[in-house]
Amino acid sequence: MHRRYTIHKDGDLLVEELDDSGKAIEPEPVPPGDRLPVEVILRGKDGEEGTAQLLDLLELALSMEAEKAESGKFPG
Repeated sequence: MHRRYTIHKDGDLLVEELDDSGKAIEPEPVPPGDRLPVEVILRGKDGEEGTAQLLDLLELALSMEAEKAESGKFPG
């Protein structure tokens, strides 16, 4: 699984499948200037196990960031 997630300025979620080099296979027709300057790129094994591992990782990261937000301890 190789995907990039970005958000359009109007709030739409953009999802692009990437090739092994990180280029979008079928790029969204949205110029970089219309995307928020945040993206998430997921790279993992194709199949159920790889997907489950990536979801576990995302849940852990979300949990850690939520704890920081609740405590007011953001880096920087």
